[in-house]
Amino acid sequence: MTTGLLDKIFTLRRPQPPAPVPPGLYHTVREADGQITRLHLRVEPDGSGMLIANAAAAARLSPVGVVIARGLLADQSERDILHDLQDRFQDSPAARLEHDLAQVKLLLRDLAQPDDRYPVFNLEDAAVLPGKTSLMAPLEASLPLAAPEQMMPILSRLWDVGIPHVTILLPANPNPLHLTRAVERAEDLGLICGVSGRASDMAAGGLLDDLALAGLDHVTVFYASADAAVHDALLGSGDHAAAETLFRRTQMLEMADVGLTPLVTATINHLEATLNALLALHVTNVSFFAVAAAADEQDGAIPAPAMRQVAALVEEEAEEARVAYLWLPPVQRDPSLTLAQQVQQGPRCAGDVAVRIEADGSVMPARGPATNAGNLLQNSWEAIWDHAAFRRYRGRVEAPTRCQMCPGLAICAADCPAEPAGWATKGGR
Repeated sequence: MTTGLLDKIFTLRRPQPPAPVPPGLYHTVREADGQITRLHLRVEPDGSGMLIANAAAAARLSPVGVVIARGLLADQSERDILHDLQDRFQDSPAARLEHDLAQVKLLLRDLAQPDDRYPVFNLEDAAVLPGKTSLMAPLEASLPLAAPEQMMPILSRLWDVGIPHVTILLPANPNPLHLTRAVERAEDLGLICGVSGRASDMAAGGLLDDLALAGLDHVTVFYASADAAVHDALLGSGDHAAAETLFRRTQMLEMADVGLTPLVTATINHLEATLNALLALHVTNVSFFAVAAAADEQDGAIPAPAMRQVAALVEEEAEEARVAYLWLPPVQRDPSLTLAQQVQQGPRCAGDVAVRIEADGSVMPARGPATNAGNLLQNSWEAIWDHAAFRRYRGRVEAPTRCQMCPGLAICAADCPAEPAGWATKGGR
């Protein structure tokens, strides 16, 4: 016993590093010079993370960056942060840690600058995040508008599982009270919140102004074509004029706005003019979703062999116009619907880092069949995330899937646009 006691007293032991930063979602609000900055730090299981500011800009962080960002957001002194880093990353030179601290400070400053950018999460940017990334949950949820008794529990659960961003999908003639209450609840929780739909369904009365007062962060509006006739044929008579009026109003409200452009044969020929029209309206963020057909052209859908060419055209035109763009998972043509009906249903959800959640709580991945992977209100997130549908999803999302045919096509980061297995089937709004 004496020998054991002496060993405990006199044997030198290297201190164990602190416990890793727990995975999850951390939210804070800061005010400087009259500007409010909302910051979300999302920590992944592998220690990496993402810092999102004002629902307008985002940056990936290494495990070192996560520790620094969390310390800065908690108002720790630089000295304490450096001590924490040295304890956690004992093999990293002190000079390197000091450099990283300075870089994250600059990043926080840049992210907090007032801006009208939308949080466009294109899946892969090798300059920022080479190789794989481990996701504990999607970064965004697309949720159809429903009654408050259905919406409120789902919004709360999104925060609990670490999904910081919700986009509410609008039906025709949405209930203004239900929508306003949902936006207010998302704001109370600290979620980034947007709405997506036809301008005709957002233009009633002072709905947009009410949503802005409730804390709405961004608006995504269908804009199929600069040609009003082409747009209205897909989205309803008068919707083109309503969209342009709404975009002018979002500018007055200083609200982030996004054009949602469906890609069908009638809209592809107008793509350059459409982007220029959006730029003239000061809309610099555009999301694209293709309605695709596995065989030959079907009622305006894009045939699979042409999808690579369309994807390349989107990248070329968007970069030429200098707009921020997001390629959403293609939607497979549903012959039971007219083309206009399917376009109005929109994409299943807002990108490959998003998930679709129905009003009853059922959860679907961004791509593939409309498979119910579980119920957000009844099942643990771990069980849902481990469903076969999400294992396939993560296999595509966590590692790039480019081939040699189009090696420079950024849109191929999650799946080949010409591969029907990567399209979303049914499950629209």
